[in-house]
Amino acid sequence: MSLLPKSHRIVERPLMEFRPFGKDTQGVTIQDVSGITIRANLEYLEEAIQQHKGPEAAEEALRTLVALLNERIPDRTYHVTVDFLKNHWNSYSYEFAMFLAEFSVQLSHEENFHFNLGREKFLSPIIQILGRPFSIAQIYRLFPHFVEKFTKGSLKPEVVSVTNGHAVMRLQLSESTNRQFGPYLRGCAERICHTTKATVAEVPARMFGKRAASIQDRSCIAEGAPHCEWAFTWEPEQQTMRGWIFGGLALGLATVATLRVFAPDQPWWVSAGLSLLPLLILPLAKRLWDDRLEIQERGKIIQEQLEAAEQRHEELREAYLAQEHTLIEIRRRVDELTMLHQLTLHIGSTLDRETIIGSGLKAIVSSLSFDHAWAAVWDAPHQHFHKIQSEGMSEQWAALVQNIHIPSAPQDLLHRTLHMQESIVIEDITDILSQCHPATQQILVEAGTQSGFSLPLISQNQPLGVLIVGSTHQKSIPIAEQNLLSTVAHEMAIALDTAMAYDEIEALNIGLENKVQERTLALQQANTDLEAANHRLKELDRMKSQFLSHCSHELRTPLTSIKGFTENLLHGMVGPLAERQHLYLTRISANANRLTRMIADLLDLSRIEAGTVRLAHGSVSLFELLENVTQELLPLTQTKAQHLTVELTEDNLTLWGDQDRLHQIVTNLVHNAHKFSPQEGRILVRASPAPPGHILLTISDTGPGIPLEAQASLFQPFFQAHRIPEIGTQGLGLGLSIVKQLVELHGGTISVESQPGEGATFHLRLPAVCPSTLSPSAQAFHEPLI
Repeated sequence: MSLLPKSHRIVERPLMEFRPFGKDTQGVTIQDVSGITIRANLEYLEEAIQQHKGPEAAEEALRTLVALLNERIPDRTYHVTVDFLKNHWNSYSYEFAMFLAEFSVQLSHEENFHFNLGREKFLSPIIQILGRPFSIAQIYRLFPHFVEKFTKGSLKPEVVSVTNGHAVMRLQLSESTNRQFGPYLRGCAERICHTTKATVAEVPARMFGKRAASIQDRSCIAEGAPHCEWAFTWEPEQQTMRGWIFGGLALGLATVATLRVFAPDQPWWVSAGLSLLPLLILPLAKRLWDDRLEIQERGKIIQEQLEAAEQRHEELREAYLAQEHTLIEIRRRVDELTMLHQLTLHIGSTLDRETIIGSGLKAIVSSLSFDHAWAAVWDAPHQHFHKIQSEGMSEQWAALVQNIHIPSAPQDLLHRTLHMQESIVIEDITDILSQCHPATQQILVEAGTQSGFSLPLISQNQPLGVLIVGSTHQKSIPIAEQNLLSTVAHEMAIALDTAMAYDEIEALNIGLENKVQERTLALQQANTDLEAANHRLKELDRMKSQFLSHCSHELRTPLTSIKGFTENLLHGMVGPLAERQHLYLTRISANANRLTRMIADLLDLSRIEAGTVRLAHGSVSLFELLENVTQELLPLTQTKAQHLTVELTEDNLTLWGDQDRLHQIVTNLVHNAHKFSPQEGRILVRASPAPPGHILLTISDTGPGIPLEAQASLFQPFFQAHRIPEIGTQGLGLGLSIVKQLVELHGGTISVESQPGEGATFHLRLPAVCPSTLSPSAQAFHEPLI
């Protein structure tokens, strides 16, 4: 990477490329620059402008500073306020700190802003208090410690040498800091260099009330050196009294020795006085030594307190950073939910596909940290992508891509995304560009895409299109952001699917309206024809009923003669008969009886359909009715050795109806049970009261049963559930139809219950008393029997 000259500042970068605070994309807490440093920057800017233009101008400058910063932060989640920046518990990236520093220079119009900032603000009161127990030289030796405290490894300080009154120090930038500055490293290093050396030079003045140290620049990163190096010179500190004490002691001893050599005749008391001098000096020296140890002990205690205070400070700071990160995540989630809510409302209120896609693209570019986004609709019949819409591109280019058709190619980004139905993360566009279709390549290159994310638009397993978001620089896409984009794509796909379904319905409606008109005309003609046909059918039905009535009536007279003559012959009135003659006459008689019953059924059916049947209602003894029917059918049941049983749960059960028709109903059902019950089968006729005012009559057999599919049509005219040729009394299939209509004429109901192979049971519900004597609720009572 080639570095730009120091005159190029980082604000030439259109947007910040790194997160300003919280956690980076790898989940590591960002703490390159302490919030104390940022707060000091704002305070100095505010004071500088307030001094020249007043407090209102200072407040406006801070608001402008925040606005400028937020314009360069691509993710709205990380937008800042003045109060947020003044919170010293925060930590920031060095890229953000440099943007803030450059904007501060622009707003203050003070070229030496950073040097003056270091002199005035960077030695905070707490550092001054904590550093006073130490000497200037000791504080300079602690230079790496204090830098580490406020930069957390983003800067690499080094003490080359420290003496009383002179120090040489060096500063390098970490690899992560170099990566954040990029080509603007030299311009950023110059700002850091000025602030750092001004801060260090102010130590003697701010902490000890002396003149600031002088600065000699030895090398600087801004000039191409690998590190910045400075030499500081200050007024040396005075020596302690220890030298004077030892000097006095040495002088005293020298004086005694001199007197002993050159004046041996001195009085004894002089020599004694001189000999006591060490006794006076030793306690004083011991006291001084003890004071020194005490000072060292206190220094040690102060050092321990300092370390404890710093440890506690770091714990509180870490806790605050964790809380701040949680707040950032909450803000992010709120922004994401707000964006999704607004998008859902917008695309849910329209059925226009272009509006749906455009709304989704605008939401992505405006709310997420992407430079552009575009979507292509899949045309399944023609196997290509078309109707491309974009956001974040020039209007001219956006108009051009709308007319592009991209065929489906197996290695193309669009094809892989849609047909593999999986999202594709594009970390570096050069990795896939050569495999893309030329039209896809053209769009990606013209948009300046360096990295991005490709998502399928799928609803109900139906491919609808592809959504692609991109950035003009290489960036990683966190999992949370990928999930959010997947949700946006899913919402867009659902809305597109609904709109397409609506378009199809509209097209079908238009066609349907035309078909309805055509069918209406056809139905009108068909109704006219149907009315004519219905009139003709009614006439034919009347003629049929009349024919059946006349035909049946006319057939009864010759049948009566045939039956009479046949019976006379069988009774021997014309002489004895041979065995074969008797057999033939018996068959003639049976078929005549069968034909008689058929004619009677036809007559009954025609009368019922014509509505000419009149019932002679009266009280009918159920016991006598069942007794007569069983006596009449007993010979038939005996021919098959069948057991016919009648059960009445109560005596004197009475029906209200026509005795002859009731007799016909019961006879028909018992006769049916006889026909279909096997040899030695059982037939059970059971009667019991069924409140209110009805009698339940059931007739069961042990025959083959009735198939389930036949039960629904069992009571229709001419329908036969079983056709058994060997049964000689096979009829026309009118018996059960006549029974049902006669039961309903009596105000009753009939139903059947049967399983194949388990026989059949018919349930009749007939009135026990005259319906007019019942209450209205009882008259309305009606329920089918199962």
